Amino acid sequence: MIHDLLHDSYPTGLVADICIVGAGAVGITLAVESARQGRKVLLLEGGGALREESSQQIYDSEIVGLPHRGIHTGRIRVKGGTTVRWGGQILELDALDFTPRAGIAESGWPFPKSTLTPFYERALALEGLTKVERSDAAVWRDLGLPFTQFDELESYLSRWCPEPNFARLHHKTLSEHPNLHLWLHASAVELMSEGDAVTGIRCRTLTGDEHIFRALHYVFALGGIESARFFLQPRDGGHPWNRSGLVGKHFQDHIDCNAAGVEPLDHAVFHDTFDPIVAHGFKYLPKLRLFPHEQAARGTLNIGSTMAFEDTGKARGQAKSTIRNLMRGRFSDITRENVRHTAKHLPMLAHQAWRYKMKSRAYSPREVRIFLRVHCEQEPTSCSSITLTDQRDALGLLRVRFDWRISERELETIRQYVVVAQRALAGVARIVPNEDLMSGSSAFLARCDDSNHHMGGMRMSETDATGVVDTNLRLHGITNTYICSSAVFPCSGFSNPTHTLLALALRLSDHLS
Repeated sequence: MIHDLLHDSYPTGLVADICIVGAGAVGITLAVESARQGRKVLLLEGGGALREESSQQIYDSEIVGLPHRGIHTGRIRVKGGTTVRWGGQILELDALDFTPRAGIAESGWPFPKSTLTPFYERALALEGLTKVERSDAAVWRDLGLPFTQFDELESYLSRWCPEPNFARLHHKTLSEHPNLHLWLHASAVELMSEGDAVTGIRCRTLTGDEHIFRALHYVFALGGIESARFFLQPRDGGHPWNRSGLVGKHFQDHIDCNAAGVEPLDHAVFHDTFDPIVAHGFKYLPKLRLFPHEQAARGTLNIGSTMAFEDTGKARGQAKSTIRNLMRGRFSDITRENVRHTAKHLPMLAHQAWRYKMKSRAYSPREVRIFLRVHCEQEPTSCSSITLTDQRDALGLLRVRFDWRISERELETIRQYVVVAQRALAGVARIVPNEDLMSGSSAFLARCDDSNHHMGGMRMSETDATGVVDTNLRLHGITNTYICSSAVFPCSGFSNPTHTLLALALRLSDHLS
């Protein structure tokens, strides 16, 4: 059931089994699973049912390092969180990401990937992917095409959620389940505790109304940056979870950049190999990654890539976006101008429809430019950090000072990958490396984007000397509070973090039961 702290009254004396802060993908998943398991659940969301500029202003931050788009565009304070703008790509972390690697300080997780394997599978159902094909080889076989592999680079497919907006995907449960109460405009501003236990969470609206929510267990399912921000706020009694001094340290994103141009030798073969696949209602994206033994031999971080088809026709791109919004029922996102662009490009859309129907593939006009779009892991001991300014937001919390950095080792990993790709893909395309990248020019940093994948800052570790949460995500020094956020990732690989986060959420749900 859905309530709003701006105008609804909370029942006096009610104590839930579990109180979850943040109604994004993780918070919704944990709330839905917990409610279905019979627990009384409070789910608190600082934003409203729709995006509001006043709520977004809470995230205004000071940037002191490299430009970072996601500090503002990749944080959305609304029911559904960033899933309201998320593409929906699903990937597991590699087994390598969970394993300590020679020469990479603090690499690995406190447990192997096999610990999360059953939860990865369970997460597919909550992502709307119950019927998705798990086998890459089977997807290619269904298309009647070879599953092409390359020396030094491994080919694989990512999966995409048909409905990426979790507020829509789980609307019925959020609205009707008697065990689940979602409160909008309930921004957490204070953690209240006695001894080593949390006794309540003080929430405040932008109009100044307050309420204390109480439960037996508390889970913070905030974004990676907001998690560190909340647990750095000054408080009476200090920060028992921060004996390691690591809150806000070693932030990681995925470096996303066009590292080389791509010139296909045979367009038909190239597009059969790399165009997105749409089959039986599901989207699959062909991707490449550096084999683990190649990483070890070169001393690189984990890294992969996709082929980026850059359509310079802005109107064509808008037309495709309009069609996607129509297919997903996002009618409020469609303007009259969108409709005009779509009508103008009906011939191109007809080509797209034919290729979808007859070949189960996406369509890109021949004139589009193609780039090797690289996704690179950052070092687990990254020098990037989240600290606080002395400026307060409308809720009274100190704002973020954000310092994002890219190391020479990360840049060298990208260079090594491009060199490998030149050899490995020589039979299908000419790879033309970016000159600034290969020469070591600092100008290349301007071409490096973040990926809206905010990880690190509240590292998972078995002891409070080396981390902020334990292997069950419980805050060190607190008995009944957990952090289910990408902030706990000790290292990040290069895969999108959402699927791993949902696996962690399901594992935590079982732990709390």
